[in-house]
Order: sequence, then C-alpha cells, then structure tokens
Amino acid sequence: MRQRRHLQGPVEHHQRLDSTNTQALRRACEGAPAGLVLRADRQDGGRGQHQRSWHSPSGGLWFTVVLRPARVDGLSLAAGLACARAARALGVPASLRWPNDVHVGERKLAGVLTESRLLGNRVDFVLLGIGLNVNLQREDFPKDLRDQATSLALEVGKPLDVEEVFERVLDELDEVLERHLQAGLPGLLPEIRQSCSTLGRRVRILAGGGTLLARARSVADDGSLELEDGTRHYCVERVEVLPEA
Repeated sequence: MRQRRHLQGPVEHHQRLDSTNTQALRRACEGAPAGLVLRADRQDGGRGQHQRSWHSPSGGLWFTVVLRPARVDGLSLAAGLACARAARALGVPASLRWPNDVHVGERKLAGVLTESRLLGNRVDFVLLGIGLNVNLQREDFPKDLRDQATSLALEVGKPLDVEEVFERVLDELDEVLERHLQAGLPGLLPEIRQSCSTLGRRVRILAGGGTLLARARSVADDGSLELEDGTRHYCVERVEVLPEA
C-alpha cells in the first residue's frame, strides 16, 4: 500500500458536529497542522457552495482536511477527481460535474466545499470539505432530493463498509494531492477532462445576477469552464446541466 504523504495527520472522528468545515476553520486558525482530518458521522449544519445546506445524516462520509499547500489552483477539482476515482474502484460509474460535484448519471453522489484564508499575499491554509453519500437509502434523502441524489449503496445494491470507503477516498485524495504538488492543476487536467460529464453538454450558468445558456467545451488550464464561444467562467453561483432538446 502506498504511504500517504499529505494525509499523515491525525483523524478526529466525532459522532456529531454542526459542520466539519466550521470546526476545521477554527482549528486551522489555531494552528492545526496540515493533514489534520475532522470527520463526523452526521452533521447538523452541513454546508455546500454559496452557503447552501448539505443533507448529512448518518450513513455518509462527512469530513474536512486541513491543508497548507504550496499550490491552490484547482483543489476542488482535484478532490472531486479523488472521490470519483474511489467510487469507480467500487464499481460505480461516477463522473465529475464542474466545478465541485460527483455524479452518477444525473444524480449527485458527492460534493466538495473548499475554503481558504489569506495572510497577506500568501495562502495560510485551505480546507477541503468532502461529503460522500455511502449507505444512504432513498428514504434518507429529503423528498425534494430523492430524484436528484444517490449513494454508493444504492448504486451497488448493498451496504458498504464506511471505513473501507473512507480509507479508499483518503488514498485517492493523497495521490492526487501529490500530483497537484508536483505539476499543479495542469498535471491533473487530462484526467479531469476525461472524467467531467459536464463537457459537451448544454448548461445553464447563474452568475452575477444573470443567466447564460451555452454548451460546455472544456475545462481550461486555470480550471475555469470554457464554453463553445470561447468564454471562460470561474466564479459562478450555479451550473446546471440541461437535457438535450
């Protein structure tokens, strides 16, 4: 088994937290070392992008990694790639959804929330928050999410060992972090592009109070989403993949 380089820090496992990212933020501000992992069996205030709530009952993997990286470009995509890899290793045909989700078909399997703090012109730390639906059943999701979400157990037809899934995700995450350290986002882009089910699809982008309908062409070298007209979009409120007409 490959020795982990970036995730050698302790894993703090809690039965219940408000949010692993919230607690990791406090710990990182207090000087927590790189590689610290905060994990909860359930979250009462799980957060996604743009302060959207993240349903986090028992039966999933909810954890945050504290990083103090030399490179920060594209870490959300890197973490999403690690989750997709782990799912595929378990026989689940997972794909990336730009910029920070993992899907199986049209259903969401996992999400990544990245937060950071600057000290002057340098990054003090980055928090990688990961939520992965492992053993959740359809009735565990809110009614309005049951047609939009899935879990590893639903896809493979049986419950999985959450600890084994956790170790697999950490192994994959450590490996992509090493490649990211060595070559930055460009070193991961070929695999990210191959894994990204957003590309080639019609999308609706919500950004800056406006809506844009277009077809996604590629993930650009800086991690932004490149559309067919050549424009690139990085900081957006939401991206929806649309069915073909």
